Amino acid sequence: MSALALAWPAAPGGGPSAFLCDEFLAPRERSPRGPIEPACVEITARLDRALEARESRLPDLALCFEESARLASLLGRLIDARRLYRASIALLASSFDQNGDLTALALALRAALGLGRIEGSLGHDDEALFLFEKLAALPLGGSLEAGPLVVTAARWAEVRAFAPLLGPKLAAEAIAAALETLITGARYDVALAVARVREANDSPALDAFRREATATALGRMGLFGEALVFLASAIAREPLPTRPIFEQKRAEVLAASGQLDAARARSSFVVEALEDRFRASPASLDDLALAARALRLLAMLGQVPAAFAVRAFELAGLVGDVPLEAELALRVVASDAPRATRERAANVAVSLVGHHAPSFAALRDRLCSIAA
Repeated sequence: MSALALAWPAAPGGGPSAFLCDEFLAPRERSPRGPIEPACVEITARLDRALEARESRLPDLALCFEESARLASLLGRLIDARRLYRASIALLASSFDQNGDLTALALALRAALGLGRIEGSLGHDDEALFLFEKLAALPLGGSLEAGPLVVTAARWAEVRAFAPLLGPKLAAEAIAAALETLITGARYDVALAVARVREANDSPALDAFRREATATALGRMGLFGEALVFLASAIAREPLPTRPIFEQKRAEVLAASGQLDAARARSSFVVEALEDRFRASPASLDDLALAARALRLLAMLGQVPAAFAVRAFELAGLVGDVPLEAELALRVVASDAPRATRERAANVAVSLVGHHAPSFAALRDRLCSIAA
């Protein structure tokens, strides 16, 4: 896994579109993406404990499958990730069929969401969107059939009574994943239509996700004026914690439309807001992702704030997120930070090249054999 692979995906093509980025910044549940091999060892130990347990082991087993699929995705082994999610669904669906354990069914639905994301990463957009649509429709009386996992409306009613919070959370995540898939697949007109269909009970996080998808789609369609008008309105109504996200989106659209000085000023404002946050409280992964985006644009505009780049790089290392640390290391190297600092960042970036996980294959095979 190279440092380039660890960095955020580059925008397709050149010209104005190079300033735009499709990565969503709206707050979500993020976990640090640490070194792969230690994570494999940790999952293997958790799997051993789960298999030794006589009761209530399904949640731990499901987590082992999910985290292993996540590692496979980070390693670029998307076929392995899909295999792990399918094996997890088969195991959990079988457990439900055998003893009617609703925990197994709820966990299988979570695995189906992960499977949809992997299908989207593989470029199988229609398969991914089908899964997301079915998952989002379950709380509305829909049904789902995904391989051995069958959830009728009546069965969903049992799940809803067992886990009342699962439905809204699952639907919100499915809608967000669908928007990501549509944007990644350049289906911007459909993304706009989905983003604009808001529900009264949408969470603030999902609402922010919809607004971000709208701004991204408008920018990718070259409708810069419309995007800037929309963002101005969104920023005026956005809560303070998430306002810098949309300021950064505005900076990217300004740059794409040729307003480079204004773009530089907006991204510099985002940096200042993040500096205040970093002084007031521990850095979150959401904030560090935003820092990487602001620095990405400022680097393209020829102005990397060295002190901030160094601070963000150090914080990413403390949080333990390898891709962010790699991206931010490259920003430090390209800045006018002191030579010793740049050399240290370069050494970190080089150390991430060729990252291997020799025990991953054994972990994958062991998990799949459990579900066989």
